[in-house]
Amino acid sequence: MSSNFQELNQCSSVEAVFEPASFRIGTVQFLNAVPLTWKLENIAKTLNAEIQLVADTPANLADDLVQGKYDAAMIPIAEAVRHPELTQISDVCIASEGAVKSIKFIAMRPLEEIRRIGLDPASRTSNALLQVCLEERSKRFCEYTPFHVGNALGIDPSEAESLRLTEEPLAEKLAEICRKEELDGVLLIGDKALFAPHRSRYFACVYDLGLVWTQWTGLPFMYASWFARPNADMERLSTLFNESRRASQIEMDVLTLYEGLKRQMPIKECHDYLTRRIRYRLGGRERHGAEVFCKMMQKCNLAPLGSNLNFEANRKRFPTEIE
Repeated sequence: MSSNFQELNQCSSVEAVFEPASFRIGTVQFLNAVPLTWKLENIAKTLNAEIQLVADTPANLADDLVQGKYDAAMIPIAEAVRHPELTQISDVCIASEGAVKSIKFIAMRPLEEIRRIGLDPASRTSNALLQVCLEERSKRFCEYTPFHVGNALGIDPSEAESLRLTEEPLAEKLAEICRKEELDGVLLIGDKALFAPHRSRYFACVYDLGLVWTQWTGLPFMYASWFARPNADMERLSTLFNESRRASQIEMDVLTLYEGLKRQMPIKECHDYLTRRIRYRLGGRERHGAEVFCKMMQKCNLAPLGSNLNFEANRKRFPTEIE
């Protein structure tokens, strides 16, 4: 019997590699995170682990992870910068290079006339990205106030992500609300931004912030990644997230069909968004984009001076590794 076969035979059971474990993992409910959790439970079983997956808003996940409610969570970059005790793990992220479609700034007036903006309280990274782009790129210094589009339109929170602002009555109502609240623009994030019009007679302009960032910096924008609390099982969690991402890529056609039907979204648009607009592989350029954003947040007083992202083991892999 060859030594290679003996090694394989000795490790044929996952128990020989990992002790039984259970993990509580936090994620977001947006479409762009689905490929990262699609096969998570299946992969966990191969690692002799059970998981409890909990969906919450991006703004809540970091605080709950720090408080020990999760072992790991999908944390927005703006939150991770504020929590240096958290460690980014795996080669997985949610990023884009160019138009992303799911983060849009709807301006009611020309950019030079904008004074007051409504921000979505569910995502501090998107809010910070808008503020950085306005202040550092366009030299526009505005007043910001919380504004949840679904609540403003009287939509049940469970249905807010399926808003269709391409429908004229909804677009008109949003414009009226903005006028009453003296808002010159509002930020849309998540699935509801996917259904926002490129242009409308009710809006002066619609800006895709992923496109604005890449045109400005020449870099991808990294929105979120998996982070773990101190003393977590980094090795197993990292393997879990890496292998889950790979498995999802293999089944992307099935995934987009299922999610498109579930979300009443054209299958072609769903497939385009998940395969062309969003990047899930964390490479050197994505890390560099995140580091640049971190520095710009500090310049805009959105993050403590000297703060930085804590990448797993200082990224002891090849930074330009390509699958």
